[in-house]
Amino acid sequence: MTKWGQNFLVKKDILEKIVQLSCLNQDDCVIEIGTGLGNLTRYLSQYVGRVITFEIDPDLFQKTSQRFYYCSNVVFFNQDFLQVNLIHLLEPFSKFPLKIVANLPYSISTAAVFKIIQTPIPWAMVVIMVQKEFAQKILARPGDKGRGPLSVAFQMTLKVKNHFEVSRSSFQPMPKIDSMVLQCVPQPDAVDRERLIKVMKLSQYLFRQRRKKIGTLLRAIHPSITESATLSLNNRPEELTQSQWLELVEKMNDTIMKIW
Repeated sequence: MTKWGQNFLVKKDILEKIVQLSCLNQDDCVIEIGTGLGNLTRYLSQYVGRVITFEIDPDLFQKTSQRFYYCSNVVFFNQDFLQVNLIHLLEPFSKFPLKIVANLPYSISTAAVFKIIQTPIPWAMVVIMVQKEFAQKILARPGDKGRGPLSVAFQMTLKVKNHFEVSRSSFQPMPKIDSMVLQCVPQPDAVDRERLIKVMKLSQYLFRQRRKKIGTLLRAIHPSITESATLSLNNRPEELTQSQWLELVEKMNDTIMKIW
């Protein structure tokens, strides 16, 4: 057991499918989050020029890095992915296509995804295996009950191009939940980081009371907020489209940064 959760062995056919979906080649530099037992690490090392893999548990890090001593193109880090400075660490590899391919530890999925989309790195592709329920939150569209800050921010940055479900029986030992693999590519009209952070901050504020109308919530912090031709203050947070979130950010301006 690591600090990030139980390590599961994944069936070979699932690993091969993840690799295929990642469109890997020898020019790629791949970041893996949660080395675990190294079963995905080994597959990645066969297809790319460099694998940078993070494992927070010191005992597991030692065992796995020693086990794969012969993989000269794998760099093991006994560090917390959530705390590491990715810009600094990946600077030597900035000339290569940077991809994230990971079986995300379920306990840090939300924090890891938020870090991925907030970090100003031009990811060539992101392929992640996550809990099915978590994936459905990412995929939730405006009006869906599962819509929340995660889906709002994610869809402004990355586009899910393909996905497939992974049955719990594909793991050993078998967990209590099913998983899903998402193949994500950059949005062609991705929102810049400054506006993205404001959207994230505002959405987290509004979704804390998701059943209330946004007008009720916003007037408490921005009394002069007004409706427009495209934005009704009678909407609830999950009903807002991307353009409406951006319109709200523009209307609220610096007020957003004073929410907390």
